[in-house]
This record gives sequence, C-alpha cells and structure tokens, in this order.
Amino acid sequence: MKEKKKYTFSLGVVLLAAALGLLVGTLVIHHVDETNPQKLMASQGDLRMQALMYIVDRYYVDEVDWDSLSTIAASAMLSSLDPHSTYLPPVEMDKEQELMQGRFEGIGVTLAWTDDTIYAAQVKGDSPAAHAGVLPGDKILMVDTVKVSGVKIEGGTTAVVDLIRGPRHSTVTLTLDRYGHSKPFKVKIKRDVIHHASVPAAMMLNKTTGYIRVTRFAETTASEFHNALLQLNGQGMKALVLDLRGNGGGSLESAVKMADELLPKGDLIVYTKGAHSRRFNSYATAGGLFEEGKLTILINEHSASASEVVSGAIQDNDRGLIAGRCSFGKGLVQRQFDLLDGDAVLLTTARYYSPSGRCIQRPYDKGSDAYYMDYLTRIFSNFTSPDSMFYATADTSQWFYTKKGRKVYGGGGIQPDLTIPYVLDTNWKYYNKLLDSGVMEDLVHRQLYSSYAELIKKYPTADKFVANYEMDEATWNRIMSAASSKGVELNEKSLKRCAPHIRNYYKAQLASAMFGDEAYFRVALRIDNELQKVLKK
Repeated sequence: MKEKKKYTFSLGVVLLAAALGLLVGTLVIHHVDETNPQKLMASQGDLRMQALMYIVDRYYVDEVDWDSLSTIAASAMLSSLDPHSTYLPPVEMDKEQELMQGRFEGIGVTLAWTDDTIYAAQVKGDSPAAHAGVLPGDKILMVDTVKVSGVKIEGGTTAVVDLIRGPRHSTVTLTLDRYGHSKPFKVKIKRDVIHHASVPAAMMLNKTTGYIRVTRFAETTASEFHNALLQLNGQGMKALVLDLRGNGGGSLESAVKMADELLPKGDLIVYTKGAHSRRFNSYATAGGLFEEGKLTILINEHSASASEVVSGAIQDNDRGLIAGRCSFGKGLVQRQFDLLDGDAVLLTTARYYSPSGRCIQRPYDKGSDAYYMDYLTRIFSNFTSPDSMFYATADTSQWFYTKKGRKVYGGGGIQPDLTIPYVLDTNWKYYNKLLDSGVMEDLVHRQLYSSYAELIKKYPTADKFVANYEMDEATWNRIMSAASSKGVELNEKSLKRCAPHIRNYYKAQLASAMFGDEAYFRVALRIDNELQKVLKK
C-alpha cells in the first residue's frame, strides 16, 4: 500500500523516501464493529488533554483551527507507537478504501502531463471513456468548463483527476483535441465504477512456465489470482513465477488466500498474536490450484507486509524458491477502527509470524525517522556494495528452521534463497538518466497524438504489436535529440550497451498506452535481467 503521511518525519526523510518510490506496506485486517472508540474514549475522559485544550482555547494568542490541530495530534500520537499505526482523515480514508476495494468511480482514463498539456495516456477497455470514443493520445483541453491544458493548474494532474472523477451515473464533459480534426470537440461521459486490477499480468513465458504479477493485496486480489491460475493451468503451466517486486502489501486475508492456492492442506501459512489478541493460526486448505509444480517468488526491497506473508509461508514450508533482494521487513498487523466523521485509525494490534516462528519486523525503537532512514541506507548500500546485502538486512542472531531444516533469519525482512544484487555498471548511468528525464514518456504521448490511427491500423491487436513493432530511426533520433535538450549528456559507450533497453522501454510504454498493462509486461519482461536469471535456475 502507499505510504501514509506521518507528522513525526523530518522533511528530508520524506522527500528522500518519495524520490526512491518508497512503498510502506500496511497489513490490514477487516475493521471492527465494536463500540465506537470515540465514545469509549469520551466516557473514560482524559483530564490532562481536556485541561490542555481548555488552556489553549482560552489563552492562545490566535484563533485555533481545532480540526487541523486534532489531526496533527492524532497522527503524532499514533506514529509514536510504531511506524505503521496511523490516523486517516476522511480524504485519505476514501483513497485507502479505493485501494483496498480495487475500484473507484470515474471514467477509466489514465492522465499524463507533458509541458502544459494533459494527455489521455491510457484508456481502459470497456470503460465509459472508451465507449464515449476517447483515444490514447487525445489532448484534454477542458473538463466541463475548466480549462486544464495551456494553463498552470495548481495541484497538477491530481487536481485534474479530481475534476474528472465523481459519483457513479453523474456526467462529465471533456473537450478534446485530436490530430486530424479541424477543431476541438466535446464528449459527454457518464461515470461508472472502474475496477483497478491488482493482478495486471498473467501469461505464459514459455510452453511450461507461467508468470503472474501482483501489485498489491486488495479485496479482489485473491479472486484475481485464482482466475489467473485457472487461465495458466489451462495453457499447460507446470512452473510458476509469482512476481511480488514493488508490492507494498494490503489485506492479510488476501495474502492468506493466495498462499492457500500454493500450499497443500494442513501447512501453516501464518500466525498472529499481540498483547490483546491471542494467537491465531491460518492453515492451507484443500483444493489449491497450484499446490505442486516448480514455484519461484520474486521480491525486492519494496516488497512488504502481505508480500512478506506469502513469501515467508512459501519459504518456511520449502514449497518454492524466493529470489531477488531482501524485502522491506514489516511484521506488524494493523486493524481499522472507523471514527465518527468518515475518518479512521489504522492501529497495530498484532505481529505476524511465519510458519517457522520468525517475525521479520525491523526494529523501530529509535523512532520513525531512524526506521525509514535505515531502509534508505540499506538501498544505498545495495547500490554501492551488494556483497554486504545479506548482513545489512538479516539479523543473524535470530535464526529459525524451515520444514526441511534449512536455516532462515528474522528481524529484517525475508532474505531470498537466491540473491540477485543490483548490477553495478557505470555504463547504465546514461540509461538511468534518460529514464529519469521523462523524455520517452513525453514522446510516447506525442506520437500517440499524431499517429494513433496509423499505429492501431498497422497493429490492431496486442499480439501483432508485441510481435512486430520495431522503433524506426526517426523515433530514435527524436529520443536522442530530446534527451540532449533535457541535459542528458550523451555517452557513446553507454549508449551502445543500453540501446536495446531504450528501444524496449519505449515499446513497452507504447504497448501500455495502446493495449493496457498486460501488453506492457509482455514487452518489458523480455529483457528483465532478474526474471531471466530466475528462468535459468
């Protein structure tokens, strides 16, 4: 799940974490329907807090915004308990619910902002936008009566998204500019429920090996995963690569159900316990769709919480191979308590333990700043000295044993059975700088604007696009020219090394815009070095 705002963070830590794409997993169990906690707190009373509020209200030099102050106080109090207990104001609560439910109300368009222009970067199939005729590459000039392109919009694409989204069955009118049309035109779209898949890709990598990508653990993830297994089993799958890289977690229930598909009846999946909750064991049941066959799970430093539950269950039961880099190290379980005004508390109520008895939670006794800085330091050390990765993550003083007697460690994440370190090669600096510049994404949107009709005519299906599209020299030259204008200094040696990756990345972005997420992965995975290492095992 995405990172929650915590008021005790220093600004530098927050910005650094954001720059690295930090995913802090929240492992959530269903919210409780007990006596409302606000009423319970009010009945108990807190004389110290009441006295403090009275003094501030009566004597403070300025008028006090009590809503804002109470939000800050609640967040500070919860974050002082542990890094993952948090207060969610109503707006954040709505976003959290959308992520957990795997759906939202809107029109089904992904937006991109290039210079001062908003583009329809991707249009979901069978969505209201698709039915209304919106195409990838369309420029969005206005949303209802609000001009959104050619002007500076406070809040950027987020503000435009808020304008476009709205309640189901309500309408929104977009003014579009499309290449080949003599003037802009309007489309009126009725909003609906848009399902956001947490399993964006399920495909066969070869005749016997299936691949499933899971990006988060929402309420729908278990059923999506079940359907993906059905699909791949029907295509002759004998081995499976489950990709949990970058998956920050989510629902504990979904994690247990996913592991249940992979483990035989009776295997312990996970157990939880806390000061106010007795131990609860979750076991695999009969009828999992892939209880036998070669299994590999890919993880990295951004794989957290529910991803670690699944990985730990598979590793401790010796069911498959865990490959990649050590995971985040979150072994805490949050429970959702709804408050009175649409807000909620996610409170850590238990720790979870893998079948061998290990809790992989990293220490947080030095506070949230130190907790997240330790994570960032680990990432930097992986970039500079991958050989030290094991000792920088696992706590070798906490060892446990798998079902077959292999030694595993706790206290610092799931340590892979097969470690795949970062490739330390200065020849990749040019490629990384090119990606960071955003040049290729910008050019994809511009090409779709000017050439979508031509492209879709030439490649009417994802199969034909993946099999046949090759970047022409004109597109290559545009990338090189745009990169230079953005200050990406050309390095001929680096360019020679990474040219195939540049071409593949651009093709993957085009595939995503034209045909969706699975088409993206079909292209991107072709030169995924970590996946290729796993396939050779």
